[in-house]
Parts: sequence; C-alpha cells; structure tokens
Amino acid sequence: MKKLIILFIVGLLLVNVDGLHAVEKSKYPKAVNQKRPGSLGGGYAKDNFNVYYRGYKIDASVSSFRYIDDGYAKDNWAVYFDGRKIGDASAGSFRYLGGGYAKDNWKVFYCGEVVRDASASSFEYTKKGYAKDNWNTYLNGEIVGGSNLSDLGGRYSKDTWNVYYNGYKIESASANSFRYLGGGYAKDSWTVFYRGEVIRDASASSFEYMEDGYGKDTWNVFYRGRKVRD
Repeated sequence: MKKLIILFIVGLLLVNVDGLHAVEKSKYPKAVNQKRPGSLGGGYAKDNFNVYYRGYKIDASVSSFRYIDDGYAKDNWAVYFDGRKIGDASAGSFRYLGGGYAKDNWKVFYCGEVVRDASASSFEYTKKGYAKDNWNTYLNGEIVGGSNLSDLGGRYSKDTWNVYYNGYKIESASANSFRYLGGGYAKDSWTVFYRGEVIRDASASSFEYMEDGYGKDTWNVFYRGRKVRD
C-alpha cells in the first residue's frame, strides 16, 4: 500500500514539473527565422528586415531595394549612392548611364552629386569620364567645353574655340590648327606642347614626334618636352 502511495505522489510531482516547463516556454516566443544578410553587390546587403551598406544599417525599403551599379542603388521611394540617400533624385525615373553618371527626368548626377547646369533630357555619357548634353561637354562632372568637344588622344581635346589637356583649358592654344602628334606632344600653327605645357624654343612649323619620348624640329631635339643639350 505504501508503494502505491509513493508512486502516486511521484506522478503528481512529474506532472507539475512538466507544467512548469510549459509555462516557462510560453514566456518566450519562438525565434523568427531571420536569414543572414545576402550581398547585393557594391557593398550593399539585406536580410528579411533591414538593408545594409558595408555593415551599417540604412533607412531603405527591404522589399523593393536593389543595387544598380557603381555605388548606386534604389528602392521604390529613394535613390542611394555609397549608402547615402540622394535627396534630389527621383527613384521612379532614375537610371544609371555609366562612368559615374546617372539621371532622372529632371537632374543629372555624378558620383551621387548633382551636375549643375546639365540638361537631363539631352544628357548622355560618352566615354572615359566624358559626357555631354546639347550645350556642354563634361569631364568627371565638370564642364570642360562646348557640346562639340572632340577627343584628340593623349588627354587632349578641343571644341570650336578652345583646347584642353586633361580637362583643363590651354590658354595659348589655337583650336583651329591644333592637332595631337603622339607621345604627349601636340602643336598648333605657332606653338608646340608637351602634356599641355608650352615647349620653349620649339618650332611648330617643322616639329614632329619621333618615338620613345623624343621629338625634333629643324634645329633641336627634345626629350619629354625638354631640349636635349649638345
């Protein structure tokens, strides 16, 4: 009889312990299955609840967020560059052009910054950091000439009125007769240039580029823009 009583008491204790475990478990809801952040490219990533840029959470819509290219990304409401929201950009019409340039229906952007005085309707990316609209040509987001700017090679370019080296105007150069010779050398009807700088004592009428940094005119030989001494 005593054994039956003891077994009965043990059974009651086990039932109470299981009940306590059930109560304790009910205090803590099951963990939600949150996936690890998946990389989207360009330093962007997202999981079920958040969007990240290089490990830092950014304020963006997870469901519609996508990486575009070259640091640009967008969701249904905003555009981002390197994780920073571009306040002036319209997500609905935004598109990437290449070379760091992008535009929406109203504005043009270079590396996330507005390109001032650029016409979005006619703006297009050309090559090597150059872009243009109906009025101007741009290099790295800055105006460097008129819309008819042509690339001559060797970092030289020109439009109807001016000549440029690496995007900077060469004040003493005549666009009408200017031409690139090679190896960094160029000339117009009066002056010879090396990497955009005037070569003193060089005769434009007879100057020609040779090779390996050398050029010559009727009287002198030059190496990388400097006259070779006798």
